Amino acid sequence: MGAIYTSTAFREYAKAQVAHADILLIKHSESALSLCRCGRLHPCDDRQHWLRMRAHFGRFLVDEQYSSEVQQPSPPNPTRSDPSRLDDLG
Repeated sequence: MGAIYTSTAFREYAKAQVAHADILLIKHSESALSLCRCGRLHPCDDRQHWLRMRAHFGRFLVDEQYSSEVQQPSPPNPTRSDPSRLDDLG
């Protein structure tokens, strides 16, 4: 199930969706008097939709970009009073 999110094809699809959303967000940007460029009140429903789509697909690209830089937390070091230490059990 996780393979689709790491596939090259899905990354390319996500990049294309973000690029498409960027184009449509420019077409639905704020014009004068709190109106969208399409003539409706800003932000219009189309702008809201494309903001959600851009955020949805953009998170797959961000995860990919930074996944190798994220450090996994290390297990805690046992302290002298930690009962799980072997030398304290005897």
